Amino acid sequence: MATGMRNTTQITVQQHSARLWLRLKTMARNTFGWCLERFKAPAKLKPFEFVDPATDETVYLYTSKRYSVLCFGERRYYFDRVSGEFDGISAPASLVSEWAKFSD
Repeated sequence: MATGMRNTTQITVQQHSARLWLRLKTMARNTFGWCLERFKAPAKLKPFEFVDPATDETVYLYTSKRYSVLCFGERRYYFDRVSGEFDGISAPASLVSEWAKFSD
Protein backbone atom coordinates (compact mmCIF):
# COMPACT_ATOMS: atom_id res chain seq x y z
CA MET A 1 0.00 0.00 0.00
CA ALA A 2 1.32 3.44 -0.89
CA THR A 3 2.17 5.85 1.93
CA GLY A 4 -0.47 8.42 0.94
CA MET A 5 -3.22 5.81 0.77
CA ARG A 6 -3.22 5.02 4.51
CA ASN A 7 -4.88 8.24 5.61
CA THR A 8 -7.67 8.32 3.04
CA THR A 9 -11.19 7.18 3.78
CA GLN A 10 -12.70 4.99 1.11
CA ILE A 11 -16.46 4.91 0.65
CA THR A 12 -17.96 1.85 -0.96
CA VAL A 13 -21.60 1.33 -1.73
CA GLN A 14 -22.80 -2.23 -2.00
CA GLN A 15 -26.45 -1.81 -2.88
CA HIS A 16 -27.46 -0.99 -6.44
CA SER A 17 -30.17 1.43 -5.27
CA ALA A 18 -27.68 3.37 -3.12
CA ARG A 19 -25.24 3.66 -6.06
CA LEU A 20 -28.06 4.85 -8.31
CA TRP A 21 -29.13 7.44 -5.71
CA LEU A 22 -25.56 8.79 -5.45
CA ARG A 23 -25.31 9.08 -9.25
CA LEU A 24 -28.65 10.91 -9.50
CA LYS A 25 -27.71 13.24 -6.64
CA THR A 26 -24.37 14.04 -8.29
CA MET A 27 -26.03 14.66 -11.66
CA ALA A 28 -28.62 16.97 -10.06
CA ARG A 29 -25.93 18.99 -8.29
CA ASN A 30 -23.85 19.27 -11.45
CA THR A 31 -26.88 20.37 -13.49
CA PHE A 32 -27.91 22.93 -10.88
CA GLY A 33 -24.34 24.26 -10.71
CA TRP A 34 -24.17 24.50 -14.49
CA CYS A 35 -27.42 26.53 -14.51
CA LEU A 36 -26.08 28.89 -11.85
CA GLU A 37 -22.89 29.41 -13.87
CA ARG A 38 -24.81 29.85 -17.12
CA PHE A 39 -27.01 32.62 -15.68
CA LYS A 40 -24.11 34.13 -13.68
CA ALA A 41 -25.95 33.84 -10.37
CA PRO A 42 -23.99 35.11 -7.36
CA ALA A 43 -22.54 32.46 -5.07
CA LYS A 44 -23.94 31.81 -1.63
CA LEU A 45 -21.08 32.23 0.83
CA LYS A 46 -20.96 31.36 4.50
CA PRO A 47 -18.49 33.00 6.88
CA PHE A 48 -15.57 30.75 7.77
CA GLU A 49 -12.13 30.86 9.35
CA PHE A 50 -9.17 28.61 8.62
CA VAL A 51 -5.71 28.60 10.18
CA ASP A 52 -3.08 27.06 7.90
CA PRO A 53 -1.12 24.64 10.10
CA ALA A 54 2.02 24.94 7.94
CA THR A 55 2.32 28.75 8.00
CA ASP A 56 0.05 29.59 10.96
CA GLU A 57 -1.62 32.21 8.74
CA THR A 58 -5.33 32.86 9.19
CA VAL A 59 -7.66 32.97 6.20
CA TYR A 60 -11.26 33.97 6.72
CA LEU A 61 -14.34 35.12 4.87
CA TYR A 62 -17.16 37.28 6.14
CA THR A 63 -20.01 39.23 4.62
CA SER A 64 -21.41 42.69 5.24
CA LYS A 65 -24.48 44.39 3.83
CA ARG A 66 -22.59 45.34 0.67
CA TYR A 67 -19.49 43.15 0.43
CA SER A 68 -18.11 39.65 0.75
CA VAL A 69 -14.66 40.09 2.26
CA LEU A 70 -11.87 37.54 1.89
CA CYS A 71 -8.98 38.05 4.34
CA PHE A 72 -5.44 36.70 4.08
CA GLY A 73 -3.34 37.83 7.02
CA GLU A 74 -3.72 41.61 7.17
CA ARG A 75 -5.00 42.09 3.60
CA ARG A 76 -8.69 42.24 2.75
CA TYR A 77 -10.15 41.62 -0.70
CA TYR A 78 -13.62 43.10 -1.27
CA PHE A 79 -16.19 41.62 -3.65
CA ASP A 80 -19.62 43.11 -4.39
CA ARG A 81 -22.11 40.92 -2.58
CA VAL A 82 -24.73 40.94 -5.35
CA SER A 83 -22.68 40.87 -8.55
CA GLY A 84 -19.60 39.11 -7.19
CA GLU A 85 -17.32 41.60 -8.93
CA PHE A 86 -13.96 42.43 -7.36
CA ASP A 87 -14.08 45.91 -5.82
CA GLY A 88 -10.69 46.45 -4.22
CA ILE A 89 -8.04 45.64 -1.62
CA SER A 90 -7.24 47.16 1.72
CA ALA A 91 -4.08 46.72 3.73
CA PRO A 92 -2.56 48.35 6.81
CA ALA A 93 -0.20 51.27 6.17
CA SER A 94 2.79 49.15 7.17
CA LEU A 95 2.23 46.85 4.17
CA VAL A 96 1.93 49.62 1.56
CA SER A 97 5.18 50.83 0.03
CA GLU A 98 5.83 54.56 -0.24
CA TRP A 99 3.17 55.25 2.42
CA ALA A 100 3.11 58.91 3.43
CA LYS A 101 4.48 59.50 6.92
CA PHE A 102 3.33 62.52 8.84
CA SER A 103 5.16 64.01 11.79
CA ASP A 104 4.20 66.62 14.37
